[in-house]
Amino acid sequence: MIRRRRVARGFSLLELVVVVAVIAVLAAVLLDRLIALEREAERTEVALTLRNLQTGMQLAVGAQIVRGREAELHALLEKNPIEFLGIPVGAGGTARWSYDPGQRVLAYVPRQPAAFGGQTQLRWRYVGRQDAHGRVVGLRIEALD
Repeated sequence: MIRRRRVARGFSLLELVVVVAVIAVLAAVLLDRLIALEREAERTEVALTLRNLQTGMQLAVGAQIVRGREAELHALLEKNPIEFLGIPVGAGGTARWSYDPGQRVLAYVPRQPAAFGGQTQLRWRYVGRQDAHGRVVGLRIEALD
């Protein structure tokens, strides 16, 4: 009686190529999805920061009104609007944001311009809302471009 030994054989070259190809396709799909998620996250981050700026401006205006300083609301236009976030200007969370006080323009440099249609800089004008007599009664940021 002759006994045959079973010899464990390894992967053939074709099997190895198929496995590598499947892994490569899965990695490509995963990377594409991650890039899309990063772009969406940056768009959401900018929208949230703008909303927080608007809320901070409303709180500052409200504080002036409560203190009976409506006539001093125009002075808020001289502030850097990034300060309304409650974060020191130049801190880590605001590093991509800048403000030009001469033109009252707030700017953001995206990490991924493709998330914003290829724009390398997003800009907003910081303005005061005025009543019929030309007095500042509120603040807002208007999109430029």
